[in-house]
Amino acid sequence: MLGLMSGTSLDGINAAVVDIATRERSLDISLVGWLEAPWPDQLRDRIAGWSDLAARVGPGELSSASMAVGRLFADVAEAAARAAAVPLDSLDVVASHGQTIHHNVDPDGRACGTLQIGEPAVIAECTRRTVVADFRPRDIAAGGQGAPLVSFFDVLLLAEEDRTVAALNLGGRANVTLVPAGAADAAIAFDTGPGNSLIDGAARRLLGQPLDRDGAAAAAGHPAGDLVAEILADPWFGQPPPRSTGRERFGDAAVDALVAAGAARGLSAADVLATVTEVTARSVAEAIGRWSPGWPAVVHVAGGGTRNGALMRALERALARAAPSGGPGPAIHDVEEAGVPAAAKEAVCFAVLGHEALHGRPNSLAGATGARHGSVLGAIWPGENYLELVRAVQSSGTTAQRMDRITVNRSGGNPSRGVRT
Repeated sequence: MLGLMSGTSLDGINAAVVDIATRERSLDISLVGWLEAPWPDQLRDRIAGWSDLAARVGPGELSSASMAVGRLFADVAEAAARAAAVPLDSLDVVASHGQTIHHNVDPDGRACGTLQIGEPAVIAECTRRTVVADFRPRDIAAGGQGAPLVSFFDVLLLAEEDRTVAALNLGGRANVTLVPAGAADAAIAFDTGPGNSLIDGAARRLLGQPLDRDGAAAAAGHPAGDLVAEILADPWFGQPPPRSTGRERFGDAAVDALVAAGAARGLSAADVLATVTEVTARSVAEAIGRWSPGWPAVVHVAGGGTRNGALMRALERALARAAPSGGPGPAIHDVEEAGVPAAAKEAVCFAVLGHEALHGRPNSLAGATGARHGSVLGAIWPGENYLELVRAVQSSGTTAQRMDRITVNRSGGNPSRGVRT
C-alpha cells in the first residue's frame, strides 16, 4: 500500500509505503519507507489562494489544475516506491487524500461540502495501480465534518487502558484526537484552529520566506497579548466539537488582517511571528482543556509544526497553563515513539484508510467527525491489478466489522528511513 498526503499549508507532499496485514480485528503495519517531496513553485502558487472565500476560479482552470496535481501525485508515488526499493507494480493500492481547495462550513458549524483536487484517474493511469481517493464527502453525507479523518488511525494506534491520551497534528491547521482511558469508542476529535497556516503566511509576507524555519523569528520576538486575545475572541474558537476548518478561515485573508493589525501596533516582524505562534499554541491548549473528556497524560504530536522549536516550546507552556487545578501539563511525545515518523504519519494513515476501504470496512469514527455513523470512506479507481485485488479480498474471508487496533511492526521495516527531496 502507498499513502499520499498533502496538507492545507502546501508545504510538501508526503508518501509512505506500508505493508498491512490483518490479524483478527487488528491491523499489523510495517513502514517500508517514506518520502517528502516539495511542491513545484509554479503549481503551488497557482492554487495557493483558491481556498479563500473571495477566490474566483473558473471550471476550466480548476479541472486543468486537478489533472496537473494528479500527475504530480503520481510522480511522487513513483519516487516513493523507488526510494523504498519497492517495484511500483507490486503495490496493491495508492491511497490519495488529494489537495484540499475548499472546505465549506456554514455559520452554524455544519460541514456542507468539501473539494479536493489531484485527479485520482490520472494517478491510476500513470501508476497502473488501483487508487482509493475522495475520502471526505461520504462522511459529510452522513452528517459529519469530513474531518479529522486521521483520528481513525490515532485511536487504533494510541488508545490506552489506563491513561487518557491525545494525538495532535500540527499541519496547515491543527487537529486533535482525545481518547479517554479504556474507552476508545468514546474518543472525540476536532480541528483546534490554525496550525502552520498563519505562521507560514506571516513568514511569507514579512520575511520573504516560505516558513519561519525552526521558529527562529518567533523566538526573537515577543507576542502581543492584546492581539493574541483579539484573534482568539473569534466565535469559531468557542464552537463545541465536532468542528472543522481550513484555509477559507485561516488562509491569506486572515494573514492580511494579522499583518495589518501588527503594523497598526508597530510590531516588528519577529513580534508578529511570536504573536501568531502563541495563537496556535494557545488555541490548541485551550481547546484540549475545554473539551477533553479527561485531562490527557500524554500528547502525541505529529505534523510539520513539530519542526518549529518556538511553536513546540509555546505549546508546552500553554498546556501547562491549561492543566486543571494547577496540575502538571501532559508529557509531549513525538509520535515516532509509537513507531511512526511524524512526517510520515498522515501518509501512513491514508494507506490504512485505503486498505480498509478496499475491504469494505468502516474507516471513520462517528465520535471524531460528528457523523451519524461510521462509514466506508473513499472511492475506487480500478488499476490493472483491480480484479486480482477483488479476488484476494473475497478469498480472505474479511469481516465487515471495524478494526479495533493497529500494531506497528518495528522489526519488519525501518520506520526512520525517509527521504526529503
